[in-house]
Amino acid sequence: MKLSNFPIMLAILFALSILSIAPLSTPAWCADSAAIARVLASPAAADVGTSTKCAFCGMKLYVKSDTPAAEYAGKHYYFCDKSERDSFIAHPEKYLHKVADK
Repeated sequence: MKLSNFPIMLAILFALSILSIAPLSTPAWCADSAAIARVLASPAAADVGTSTKCAFCGMKLYVKSDTPAAEYAGKHYYFCDKSERDSFIAHPEKYLHKVADK
């Protein structure tokens, strides 16, 4: 490889590295979509004390006042912990089958 081609190759590698990272960020228009799940500050008062399934892992849980919760497509979903809730929010369709037979 000629030394004169080095800046061109470096520019190509830089562009490819930027393009490979770009899909990791969520576009701004997604935040306004009604189809995106959102975090609930607290569970609905009517749900506190009820039994349900964790929307992430499917484990049975009782809803408490501090149970991590999210809303998706007009329904409230509850989770064992915040990391599971955050995974659900990123891709809710991936986990909905676990609560389908509630």
